[in-house]
Amino acid sequence: MGPVVSAEHKRLVTDWIGKGVSEGAELILDGRGVVVPGYEKGFFIGPTIFDHVKPEHSCGNEEVFGPVTFVKRFDDFEEGLALANGSRFANGSCIFTESGYYAREFAKRSHAGMVGVNVGIPVPVSFFPFSGHKESFFGDKHVLGMDGIDFYTETKCVTTRWFSEEEKKRTRVSTWEGTTTRS
Repeated sequence: MGPVVSAEHKRLVTDWIGKGVSEGAELILDGRGVVVPGYEKGFFIGPTIFDHVKPEHSCGNEEVFGPVTFVKRFDDFEEGLALANGSRFANGSCIFTESGYYAREFAKRSHAGMVGVNVGIPVPVSFFPFSGHKESFFGDKHVLGMDGIDFYTETKCVTTRWFSEEEKKRTRVSTWEGTTTRS
């Protein structure tokens, strides 16, 4: 993992990590103390993971733009979808499921511009639009590929991956080879 872009950016990310700690989120992995030999004055922050982040915690409701993950827990599909859709950001969302029903419902009802099913990061290949929604969008048009024609619509790119019974028994997942649909 490379460095963040500046000392100021590093300070902003480490401030968010500190805020998560002070708000009571459970710090599982702390990347603030990473030093890369030969680059001691670099702007490195290691992977950071918070668990049990509550909706009232500001740390899990903002885009940190650093190697920080905030895990929010919920009891069922509807609560999880409402939690995700309640965000003012809507760049990408993912669901991991073996249920075709929940995969279709999530793809249809998620407010995000890029939706993943059984993939961790729903960034499609270059000829699909990189199109966040809500406050995760910048500009006045989603212009790329077919979006150049549909520039006044909100498109959604859904990336899916389904595992065979044999693949589910493996402890390592092979390279992504999903399919995409446009809705």
